[in-house]
Amino acid sequence: MSSMQSHRRSLSGRERFQDLRGAEALVVSVLRLWAEPLREPDRRHPHWQDGMTEAGLSNDAAVAFDTLMRIVLAATTRPLDLHRPPCPALGTDEALLLDMLRLAQQGQHGEAGLLMNDWLPLTGVRMAMAPLCVLASALARAGLALPDPAAESRLPGRPAGVHMDRPRPTADRGATLLH
Repeated sequence: MSSMQSHRRSLSGRERFQDLRGAEALVVSVLRLWAEPLREPDRRHPHWQDGMTEAGLSNDAAVAFDTLMRIVLAATTRPLDLHRPPCPALGTDEALLLDMLRLAQQGQHGEAGLLMNDWLPLTGVRMAMAPLCVLASALARAGLALPDPAAESRLPGRPAGVHMDRPRPTADRGATLLH
């Protein structure tokens, strides 16, 4: 079984959107609002950028988010599991984006790219990593660090089973391309 198949199976259980806090809730809300006009292009929709502006993010963050998602839509190898704004569940790909951003904020770009490979072929991953990293940095500069769910579950007083098991990707250094 490939690591990506293993990853997708480990995310099959859902978290509730209401359990997300801070940066996680912002990212998922923006993602859902960004996708809405694609589902219903003839309806009026809230501006997805407004949440980013309210959170103190620069226009660079909005451009990076939009660029990342346009690359993903153009090159994705499968349908994405993104939920509608009022949905209380967390989509598999919403959780995947949170993991990628968290890894990028922690400087684990290779690991973030491995997770992104579940969405995109290698050429798409190469194009999408720059906007992912710009977005992750902008979130961090605005004080919006994405928490590590595994670390949070080890906090004293936190009930067991509140988080979804997430993979701990490791880059296969033997598969690194050399130029």
